[in-house]
Amino acid sequence: MRAEFEEHWHPSTKLNAIGSALDFTAVDPLPDNVTRDEIEEYCYTLEQLYGSYTEELVAETALSRREAQTWVLRNLVHKGADRLTFEAVGLYVWAIGRATEGDPLSRTIVSAYHDRARRKIDAAEATVKRTQPPPYPDDLFEDPTMLWVEGEVAERLARRLGPEEGYSGAIERLLDETVDALTPAELVDAYREREAEFVGVQTVRPDWDRDLPLSVHVPDPGGDPPAAVAEADAIRVDGTPYPFGVEERPIGTGTASMLTLFEAGAIDPATGAERLGRTLDRVEATLPELVDRAETAGASALAVGNDPVGAGTHLFVVAPAAATTDAITAVDRLVLDDRTLDVERVTTLSPEAYAERADGTTLLWATAEAGLDETRSLPSDPADRRERLPTAVLRTG
Repeated sequence: MRAEFEEHWHPSTKLNAIGSALDFTAVDPLPDNVTRDEIEEYCYTLEQLYGSYTEELVAETALSRREAQTWVLRNLVHKGADRLTFEAVGLYVWAIGRATEGDPLSRTIVSAYHDRARRKIDAAEATVKRTQPPPYPDDLFEDPTMLWVEGEVAERLARRLGPEEGYSGAIERLLDETVDALTPAELVDAYREREAEFVGVQTVRPDWDRDLPLSVHVPDPGGDPPAAVAEADAIRVDGTPYPFGVEERPIGTGTASMLTLFEAGAIDPATGAERLGRTLDRVEATLPELVDRAETAGASALAVGNDPVGAGTHLFVVAPAAATTDAITAVDRLVLDDRTLDVERVTTLSPEAYAERADGTTLLWATAEAGLDETRSLPSDPADRRERLPTAVLRTG
């Protein structure tokens, strides 16, 4: 098997390509067109970028060298480099730490080192979180994260705390005060003064929820935006500011692929804003959240295609025709413990239709109502949940 890559690519990109072409069933698992010397060259280039981080972790933490290498290479991405796959990390550890004896480390071995590192880091974070009296961060926040600041900055923040306000709330409030934001209704009203008949969000754009791409249909596209829009930095949806951009188009332009904020005579701004807030809440999900949504919707099984679709995942929802699966089909990203997968396609099928296509899929979760040969619960351990997905799909993350 050959590894397909261009000579001008970054060494991290080349290593990912080589890793995807490894064949551990062969006597020599390396691709036919790549030598060990070439792999060592790419790895030693990466060692110049990441080696000092690894040495610091080994010297100052409880992580072993293999755990530190795996953690750094999977979670720290140098500017201009690509995140390394588990297979590429296996090549790096083999080339840097084992003098290319034996075979490169397999994905299974590397992911085991990563999981061990994660457990040690989680234990260290839990220790830090509990060095102060309760309430503990896990009890206060949905996803607590440690943040280091100068002691002087912490004192200034303490002086700005409102009644019964914590540091997280104070930082969020102070940041929001620096943003000049419009509500969706205010933006629509501004464009209605220019006789806009439609305002929508182009949700087919990649990562649309991180920088809202708005489409406004007006009689005279290309004119100056309303002053309120020109001065705004963000749109505030349910209290959260989102950066945005506006593309003006002629009245009558197609709108089928957009989320409608306003349509003259059909959808008012309040309804559109509510719809946008609901969609933003659903755009990203963990596997447990996805199963909760499926149960609420009346679905009986979830599966993924064994092969990627584009650069992401094909999600299958098994549900009766009467089920409302909007909360699942709105998912654009699936968040795992060590990576995030793009959901490129979501297909809803009846149990009978899914049974005919099941051979090309991997079942993630299933109840007896699905009528399949097995029921399947979701593992409680995040690593076990991740490993349930096909390797080809995981490589896209």
